[in-house]
Amino acid sequence: MQRIMKRTLLIYIVSTLITTLATAQTAETGKLSTFVRQALRESQQAQLVTRGDDAQAAPRHIIAFVKVHDGQSLLKKHGCQTYAQWGDIHIARIPLSNLAALSAETQVERIEARASARQLLDTATIVINALPVYESTPAHQAFTGEGVVVGLMDIGFDLTHPNFYDRDRTHTRISAIWDQLSKDTIGSTLPVGRDYIGEEAVLAHARSTDGEIQTHGTHTLGIATGTGYDTPYRGVAFDSDICLVSNIEESDTAYFEPGDKYIHTSALDALGFKYLFDYAERQGKPCVASFSEGYPPYFDEDESLYAAVLDSLIGPGRIIVASAGNEGLVNSYVEKQTETKEAGAFILCYEDEAEYRIKGQSEAKLHLYRYGDELREPTAPTDTLTIELGALPYETEVTDSLVCSGDTLTVNLYRRRSVYQSDEVWFVTLQGNLPLYQLSPLALTVEGDHHAELFGHSSAAFRTCYKDSRWQDTQAGHNIIAPSSFKSVISVGATSYRAAMKNMWGGQHKAHDGTVIGRISPYSSTGPTVDGLLKPDVVAPGTYVISSFSHYSPIRYSMMAESDFQGTTYPWGLETGTSMSAPMVAGTIALWLQAKPTLTTDEIREVFHRTCQHPDPEMAYPNFVYGYGEIDAYRGLLDILGADQIERLSLHQPSQLRVYPSEGGLRLITDAPVSASLRIKIYTLSGACIHETSTVLSGTETRIPLPTHASGIYAVQIDTDIQNLRGSQLVRL
Repeated sequence: MQRIMKRTLLIYIVSTLITTLATAQTAETGKLSTFVRQALRESQQAQLVTRGDDAQAAPRHIIAFVKVHDGQSLLKKHGCQTYAQWGDIHIARIPLSNLAALSAETQVERIEARASARQLLDTATIVINALPVYESTPAHQAFTGEGVVVGLMDIGFDLTHPNFYDRDRTHTRISAIWDQLSKDTIGSTLPVGRDYIGEEAVLAHARSTDGEIQTHGTHTLGIATGTGYDTPYRGVAFDSDICLVSNIEESDTAYFEPGDKYIHTSALDALGFKYLFDYAERQGKPCVASFSEGYPPYFDEDESLYAAVLDSLIGPGRIIVASAGNEGLVNSYVEKQTETKEAGAFILCYEDEAEYRIKGQSEAKLHLYRYGDELREPTAPTDTLTIELGALPYETEVTDSLVCSGDTLTVNLYRRRSVYQSDEVWFVTLQGNLPLYQLSPLALTVEGDHHAELFGHSSAAFRTCYKDSRWQDTQAGHNIIAPSSFKSVISVGATSYRAAMKNMWGGQHKAHDGTVIGRISPYSSTGPTVDGLLKPDVVAPGTYVISSFSHYSPIRYSMMAESDFQGTTYPWGLETGTSMSAPMVAGTIALWLQAKPTLTTDEIREVFHRTCQHPDPEMAYPNFVYGYGEIDAYRGLLDILGADQIERLSLHQPSQLRVYPSEGGLRLITDAPVSASLRIKIYTLSGACIHETSTVLSGTETRIPLPTHASGIYAVQIDTDIQNLRGSQLVRL
């Protein structure tokens, strides 16, 4: 697989280089929209491949908008046919072979077109019932995250991406970033790196230190806050203020000295959360902090302090959201019931070291069974290592060994009392000279008269094996990662609404086997947590979510579009994981904080409980798979504003109709021409009906005059016989 990926990347790099060399001499690609530029690229690649052998073939064209001064003669010069004209803007048929030369003409300002298929805001935001919540005109904003800080801690930020500019495209909304990898530390008062505050400093820094190879943060930030720029891939809270922390993740080790290993810890991440909330406090704004990283949780005091710090950081208008983890496909849990004498499973590890944890009572025994190397027949254990767990001293490492396939497997054990519960905890580390999967089959079991649990994780998992049918007790679940597993953090799992996608190069992306549209994603971690908490709290779409990529990063295999901004080409791509669902929830909470800036974490969970959608109707909610369910941005807003108590007000929006404030009234716009009779009521949030009228919608738009009213937020109820036009919407008048 690695060789295939490298080969694919090499092909892409060579192809891109050839295209760049071909276009740089003649084309002004900054004048071309994404779709037009893609057409140009494919056309020139085809010319390079055929080398003129298809000269007798029919010429290829594109029909596009062209903004050009004194354009008729110029368009004719380049073989274009004009179909319509409005001042300097033409609709013209352009030979692809002449497109580059046309774009290079000084009179041409812009050439634009999109594919015939209608593109929407990424499917995810439609699924969470968010799109009409913030649909607005520039002069009349609805709930868009304005006045709220979205703080995001991640890696790989492109600070110049137009996705993070305001809707006028004049100023970046990124107000501050703490780059923990920055080497420019002179004058900095922070533990590592430095921060950059204000538009000038942020744009001059241009990218986080790891932004040259990473793009994760650019993608997650776009989901939470992006305007979409010239694409349909708009984020949720696109008018929010942005504050960032570029932290250090394990793939960033090349950026710091080995001696700094113990500087970059979860404590530094806790300081990152503090930085985000401190910035928001200085601005006098509420803040939701999003975190799409994590690690398998332990039971010891180190994590209890981390959890306590986060408990102290949250409060009214201070919310932390984090990914539940992508461990759902991993069997990392074994439970021994009280009535079962012994339970366990075979280990699965592709590294030379694996760490497992046991939670139980002190009289339990640990068994490590080694089986023969025969390929076909089940066998009894060839060797057994048994350890009386209660005999191990506290806080002291004990070492033993087992010979496996000519290799000596070192077994280290460490005993500790859990700070969460009265159970004992033992850490079991297996270390060999070879990757453990190459050794003889090994089963890890626990024996005793009491309840016990074995915990692994993605790189130290469990499996079943024909060698011994007794050790088949492994299961998924119990794998919510930290800090999402903490009580003070809103934990977010992922659902799926796309089973397959094609990128802009035509490459196919296929979701995990077992993906069911509208249900939990197979990879999404599920609860309970190691200390028994109900997690995740909520779920949101996480499969093939499209958002911004760092233009510095070489990652291009999942690109969906490109945008030109200030002379630079910026990519957009798709990613999958709970990393994507967490910022979607964070962006939604930013909308809710705009409606009620003092919301607390517990109050948000209550909103979840009252308003979440239930993807699996056969399950009771909350549960360890979906938490309270899938977030519903609009219904949550109605709940927070008290508008859900208005009699006969729909709790959903029309799926194919949008309501816009217009001077002296409202504009109703449909996605396609329609003829329908509409009955409309306008309510104050206290439930008073201030206006009631009927109208006939013919075509795609109609306007409704309103009587004199006070400025504020109102609910518009639309009733009609056509289901897709029926519902309610909040407007700011």
